Amino acid sequence: MIIIIITTAACSSPAPVDSRPLGTVTAPPVECGLLSSQAIGRAIGLDNFYASGSTSANNFSHCVISKSPSIRDKASMTVELHNPFPSTIQSLENGKARDRGVTLPNGVGPGYSAAIVGKDGSIVGAKAFAWTPDGAKVLAIQIVKGAPGRDHRADAIEFARQLRPLLLSSTRG
Repeated sequence: MIIIIITTAACSSPAPVDSRPLGTVTAPPVECGLLSSQAIGRAIGLDNFYASGSTSANNFSHCVISKSPSIRDKASMTVELHNPFPSTIQSLENGKARDRGVTLPNGVGPGYSAAIVGKDGSIVGAKAFAWTPDGAKVLAIQIVKGAPGRDHRADAIEFARQLRPLLLSSTRG
């Protein structure tokens, strides 16, 4: 008598990598008066999220995005405009060194980007800081809980690239 044993292993395939471009980060519909709902959703991996902060593009100061309005749900993403920035360019450069930051690409800087590292040492997000040449205004983007499989640093840099001319121009505020 021959006994045949067939075993099947349950395989879980990794989550698909979303490598689609963010698109125009100010395309409607928008959150906080300025930021594209689609671009935010793509960066953080959520279709439904809660955004609070500024209410118009003309007076934009900040936007905080989380899973829900509950204080238990920490921010997944923040975008902040510091105008005026209450410190110095040297403090920004010190932050770059502390964060092990990389200079932003040409046309996006001055500024830097850096990974956000979780308690276990894994990369959980990224941040990008861009500022005016005199350091008077600073744009800070942090994607703290980015979508699985996305290049969080590239997303933070893309937000900075597109928002820079709108928020850091010399004619604005």
